[in-house]
Amino acid sequence: MAKLGVTVTLFLALAVFGSARAANVPVFVWGKPSVTYVPALSLYSSSEFGALVEAQIDEKTFTIVFAEDRLSAEDLSQCKLKTQTCFKNLQKLERKSYLPSVEEPLSVLEGSNAQSVQLRPDGTLSERIVPQAGGIVVVNLSGDDFASHDALIDALYARLQKEHPNIVAIYTGKTPSFSYSSLVRKTRQAGQEPEPAKVELKTDGFLMVYEKFMFGQADAAELTVAQLGEATKVENATTDVVQIRLTGAGAQVDLFFLLTQGSWEITGVWFDNQEYYLRHRVHVNQHFSYSCNQWEYYSYDLQKKIVFEEVQLQPFWPGADGVAPPNNRFGDAWYCVGFTTGGILSGLFLVLIFIIIGSYGIAWMMDIRTMDRFDDPKGKTITVNAAE
Repeated sequence: MAKLGVTVTLFLALAVFGSARAANVPVFVWGKPSVTYVPALSLYSSSEFGALVEAQIDEKTFTIVFAEDRLSAEDLSQCKLKTQTCFKNLQKLERKSYLPSVEEPLSVLEGSNAQSVQLRPDGTLSERIVPQAGGIVVVNLSGDDFASHDALIDALYARLQKEHPNIVAIYTGKTPSFSYSSLVRKTRQAGQEPEPAKVELKTDGFLMVYEKFMFGQADAAELTVAQLGEATKVENATTDVVQIRLTGAGAQVDLFFLLTQGSWEITGVWFDNQEYYLRHRVHVNQHFSYSCNQWEYYSYDLQKKIVFEEVQLQPFWPGADGVAPPNNRFGDAWYCVGFTTGGILSGLFLVLIFIIIGSYGIAWMMDIRTMDRFDDPKGKTITVNAAE
């Protein structure tokens, strides 16, 4: 029952020092021969450290705790006094356990029955420590003079061990002196302007979206922007061409589509009742849409032009069953890029160079001839005339 009482006392978290934030600090444990060696690279939680302390003490054990205000594993390795470590007395201990990272060890060690002793600025303690079986004393070390604290710990532990040999000493800290913050990677993006909304035009058997429509003189620095807000299918029973009329404030565009052998094409474009030159021929698979970031058409005299920016359109044709698919979404896009791009030309040029080099190499290898005359060591030496 006495050991159970000591264990309960050790687990009364933060009764003396109040609440604290979760912090990982190093811990040294040494004292009586029963101290257990533990892996030094393990991260211990408060409950795991409490189980370790419970295994070291009993009702006859006196526990002395030395608590720094701020302590981290970096202090133990980096604190130097001239050329020696600030913790030379802790370093010379032969039998000790070192845990580099323990979560709030004082929440386990400090309880309502623990005696709290303060270290004064002159190096003395606020009250004398008298060791007794089952007792717990917490010595609060203030300041960053680790060398003097190390000397005090060594002298005080030597005295207490003479008075009570069954003793366990613990050296730790209340909070870490180094701030460990997780690195959160974020993509830094420059302020981007919101993309302009696209205009959607839809009618029976036709779907189109575009970002901007402009018209004007072909050599003008700036073109006039117009809004085409409505699409209408113009019925024409005399031809197979499908005519779609796009209308808006001060502008009218007529598009003519024709389906031939499983693909559709634009056969004509009219703007304000004037026919425009089909600079980019559009010939697309029946089930595909056409997409272009800069779709331009010129008048026949090349004096005027119309431009659609970020446009995608598709006429929907009836299938084999005579039913046209719904016009609420586009099919696969056919983009307005030339077949022969810069990359293709570069690749063809490199292949041509390799073919030339390979041809020369093969020709040189085929020109290699073996000797057709050999010296007979027992016969007359072969003489080759210059004419041969």
